[in-house]
Amino acid sequence: MRISTKSKQSYKLSHLLGGAFICAIVTACAHDAKPVEFYRLSADVGLKQNAKSAVNSKEVIVGLGPIRIPEYLNRPQIMVAISDNQYSISEEHRWAENLDQNILLALYKVLPAQLNTDHVLRYPWSQRQDINYQVSIDILDLTINPQGQSQFIAQWSIKVKEKANIDKRFECSLPASRVDYALMVKVQSQCLTQLGQAISKSLNELMLFNMF
Repeated sequence: MRISTKSKQSYKLSHLLGGAFICAIVTACAHDAKPVEFYRLSADVGLKQNAKSAVNSKEVIVGLGPIRIPEYLNRPQIMVAISDNQYSISEEHRWAENLDQNILLALYKVLPAQLNTDHVLRYPWSQRQDINYQVSIDILDLTINPQGQSQFIAQWSIKVKEKANIDKRFECSLPASRVDYALMVKVQSQCLTQLGQAISKSLNELMLFNMF
């Protein structure tokens, strides 16, 4: 069966038009897609840079970590609760790094000044490393609830060298937003700042007690 030159030209033209149509759709979708915005938590909201512990803890070694995150929070997208058992996630608003690493680094930046020591190590460290106090944190909730409140719940503990653990629970609920993601992260950072202060307060008390 022979195909005429006219039919070949029509066939090529239809393919070209089809390809152009697809390209137009892809281009339009690319222009309509919202850019992804990335966020990080901090633990120094409202803190004075010169705030230091009065305890002389220069020789004390503090191990920070591990930080454990539940699987439902272990995702790049920021999560907002629709109801008590339902959540929405945003593809356009994401964490800049894994939450456990973000929280670990944020606390690691502020604790040395609050504890008056440069000897703060991030998890994991060498098994041969001699740690005086180890701080472990389980993040239980880090979301925005249906009422627009930031919910930050953590169970944390201090393991004192050759002694039993000291276990504590932290809860923080502050007004935030359901639509303003920058405000959400700012308020969650305020909660993380409060957690860091609670940890440093307990550590300072332990260090002071162990000096006598």
